[in-house]
Amino acid sequence: MGRIKFFIGLTVVSLFLIREAQAQTSTLPIGAIQGAGDVSPYLNRFVNFRGVVVGRYEDENTRGDVYYTLFVQDIPGESDGDPATSDGIAVFLGRQARDDVAIGARVRVGGKVTEFYGLTEIDDDGLVVTVEEPPGPLPGPVLIDPPPDMAEQAAYFEPLEGMRVAYDGPVVVAGPTHEGCGFAVIGERHAAELPVIRRADDDPAGRVVPVLYRSDKSCDDIPQVKTGDRISGMAGALVYNFDQYKIVFDSADQLTIEFAPLPTAPSLPAFGPQQIVMASINAEDYFDTVRDTNEEGEPVLSAEELAARQAKLAHTIARVLGCPTVIGLQEVEHEALLTALSADLVAACGFVYEVSQRESPDARGIDNALLSDPRRVQIDDVVLRQTCSPVPTAIVDHSLTCEAGTEPLFGRPPLQVVARIDGQAYVVFVNHFKSKRGGEIETGLERIRQAVVLNSLAAELLATDPSARIVALGDFNDTDLSPALALLSDPAQGGMFVPALAAVPPAERYSYNFGGVVELIDEVLLSPVLAQESSWVTIIHANTNYPVGWRFDTSPERRPFRASDHDIPVVVLGQWPPTPTPEPTAARQPPTPEPQPTPAVRPPTAVSEPAPALLPTAEPQPPSGSRPSTEASVSSGPNRWATLIIGIALVGLVGFVGLRFRR
Repeated sequence: MGRIKFFIGLTVVSLFLIREAQAQTSTLPIGAIQGAGDVSPYLNRFVNFRGVVVGRYEDENTRGDVYYTLFVQDIPGESDGDPATSDGIAVFLGRQARDDVAIGARVRVGGKVTEFYGLTEIDDDGLVVTVEEPPGPLPGPVLIDPPPDMAEQAAYFEPLEGMRVAYDGPVVVAGPTHEGCGFAVIGERHAAELPVIRRADDDPAGRVVPVLYRSDKSCDDIPQVKTGDRISGMAGALVYNFDQYKIVFDSADQLTIEFAPLPTAPSLPAFGPQQIVMASINAEDYFDTVRDTNEEGEPVLSAEELAARQAKLAHTIARVLGCPTVIGLQEVEHEALLTALSADLVAACGFVYEVSQRESPDARGIDNALLSDPRRVQIDDVVLRQTCSPVPTAIVDHSLTCEAGTEPLFGRPPLQVVARIDGQAYVVFVNHFKSKRGGEIETGLERIRQAVVLNSLAAELLATDPSARIVALGDFNDTDLSPALALLSDPAQGGMFVPALAAVPPAERYSYNFGGVVELIDEVLLSPVLAQESSWVTIIHANTNYPVGWRFDTSPERRPFRASDHDIPVVVLGQWPPTPTPEPTAARQPPTPEPQPTPAVRPPTAVSEPAPALLPTAEPQPPSGSRPSTEASVSSGPNRWATLIIGIALVGLVGFVGLRFRR
C-alpha cells in the first residue's frame, strides 16, 4: 500500500511539473493568464505570451525612484475569445526603461505572474521581453460606458484590465489637471450629472474615470484642463492604480480640447459693519524658498513662484473674500510668510492682519494659523492642543512626553485661539486632520481619534458655559458623513457642534475635487449658540475645479482662480443691516383690495444663493416695510358721501329720460 501511495504521489507531481514546464515554454493567451476572477489562476508561476504593446507608464515615487510598466494585449485573432477574461496585462519593467520597446511593437514576454495591490502583472524579477516585430497598428479599443455604482464599475472594468479602451464619443472633464500628471473625465452623455459628489464610501461615482499621462515624472505638455472642458480622442490602456481604474493615454497630440468659458470672477456681497465674517483657507503648501527639513516632500519655491503664490492669496483674501474678520489657514510653513502676506493686504483692507501661529511637529513643517482683524478682534491666548494616544502615528513631538504604549496624536495639533470679537468671548480651533495619504482605511483611525479629542475640548468648554461661542474650522480630510465628522456633529453620538455648511445647497456643498469626484472635507463647525446666529454661508468655488498649472498664473483673467487646491468655506454671523425704506413718490399705484407687504429680499451675491438659518429661527432677512395704497386713502372720509349723492342723482336722471323715451 505504501508503494502505491508513493507512485500515485509521484505521478501527481510529475503531471504538475509537466504542466508547469508547458506553461513556461509554450505561449498562452493573455486571457488565460488573467482568468475570470480578480486573481490570476497562474499566480506566482512563470508564463510566456505574445502580444502588442498598447501603452507605457513611467512612475516616479517620493524618493525619486522611477519605475516603468508596459501594457501588452493579445494580437488580434489570437485571444481566448472569452469576454469574461481580459486580453491585456501589465508588464512591470522595474527601473529598466526599455526605450527600445515602443507602443505598437509586437513582443514575446516571459515572466512570473504577481498581484500588485489588485493589479495582475508580470514581475520584473526574471522578466524577459523580446521585440519580435517593429511598431504597427494598434488593436481597436474597447468602447466603454461605465456604470455609476462602484461595485458594478469594478466588475465592469475587471475583464478589460490592461487593454486599450476608449469612449464612444467626447468626454467632459470632471476633475482638473493635477500634480500627478492627470485629470478625470466623464462621458459627455452623462455630463449633466456633474458635479459628482461623494459623501459616503458607496456613493455612485463610477461614471467618473481618472486618466493619467504616460509619465508623472515629466508632463510639461499635458493639457491644463478645468472642470467642464470637452475632450475628443480619449483612449489608452486601462490600469488599476491606487484602488481606482484609470486610463493611461499616450500623447496630448491625440486629444482635441474645447475649453469652456471662464465664469465670472467670484465675490461676496457687502456685509454690515456688525457682522462677523469667518473663512477657512487651506493654502496648499505655502512654503518659502529655503529647505528647512530633510523631508523630500517639502516644496522649495523659487522667488518668482513665491511672489505669485502670495499675490494670488492676497487677491483671494482682499478681492474675493472682502477682508474677512477671521481667517483660519492650513498648510503654512511659518509665521514670516503670513506677516508678509498681511503687509501686502494693507492697501486693500485698510489694516494689518494679526497673525496667530505656533510651530507644529509636522514632518514637512506645515502649520495651522489664524489671521484676525485687530480693529475688532483681541487675541488673549494661542496654544496648540497636542495629546498622546494609543493610536500608532510615528509622530515625533518634543513638546510633550508620552507614556509607554502611546504616541503624539497630531502631526498638526489644533491651534486654539482664545479671543474677543466685538467684546464677546470666542474660542476658535484651527484644524488640519490626518490626510488619507497612505490609504483611507489605514489612516481613518487617526482621524476618528483626532475628532474625539476636538469634541472633548468643546465639551469641556460647554460644560462650564453652555452658551460658549466656539468655532472649529479647517481641513478635516474626511467627508461630512464620515465617522470622524459624525463624532463631531451628530447629537446621537455626542457631537458638540453644528455643521454650518449643511445650509449650503447640496449641489454646491463641496470643497475638494479628488479624481473627478468632489467632497466636502473643509468645514466650519459652530457651537449651538453661534449656530443660531449664522446668517449667511457659502463655499467659494474658485480653486478645486481649476488646473494646477494656474497656481502661479497671475494674469488678470486667471488671478482669481486656483490660489489653492481647496475651495473656501465662508460663514457670516450676525443679522443683516435693515434695508432702507424707499421714499414715497407721486406716481399713482394700481388699486388693490388691501395693503400688501413687500416680500423680503436676500442680499445679492454672485457666488451662490444665500443659505437658510442653521436652526429653526426666523430667517435673517433685511426688513422691508409696506405703505397703504393711494387709492385706499382717496376713497375715505367726506369725499365718499359726495360721490354717493352724485351717483344717486345720475341714476334718477337716466331713469327719467329712459321712461320718456319709451313713451
